Amino acid sequence: MMYRGYNADPMRTGTAFAALLFAAAPLALAGCGAGSGEGLDQNGQPLVSPPGALVPTLASIQDNVFTVSCAVSSCHTGAGAPYGLQLDRGFSAGNLIKVPSGQDPNLIRVVPFDPDASLLIQKLGDMPPVGERMPAGGRAPLKTATINVIRQWIQDGALP
Repeated sequence: MMYRGYNADPMRTGTAFAALLFAAAPLALAGCGAGSGEGLDQNGQPLVSPPGALVPTLASIQDNVFTVSCAVSSCHTGAGAPYGLQLDRGFSAGNLIKVPSGQDPNLIRVVPFDPDASLLIQKLGDMPPVGERMPAGGRAPLKTATINVIRQWIQDGALP
């Protein structure tokens, strides 16, 4: 069936559709920020880590270390966390960065740009200056690669 003024020739319709897609493609790419660097750090790496990937950001360390290894029952969770070191999401930065230890106020939990002076790194090692190695309670120590990511976060300035 043909309508007056309408050409149903499939070749012409397909060609017009292809031309429309070809014309719209640059606009679509521009709209998603292609090539702008948006969402990337100074090294071209994504600002948001892929699920499960441990990278040297507080958000990643929170998800992959603190939440699963530290902020667990009877450890660093809730208002009654030992020495006030609550590592639940939303509390970690304020309880770690430039904060004196509840065990020894001469020790700072996280010293930005100085992982070796940071009690957090010392507590993850073999010979902490106070208390026991973390994680406590006979739980397996964190892997060296995990500690190195935390160390890198501190070396990079321990941004919240």
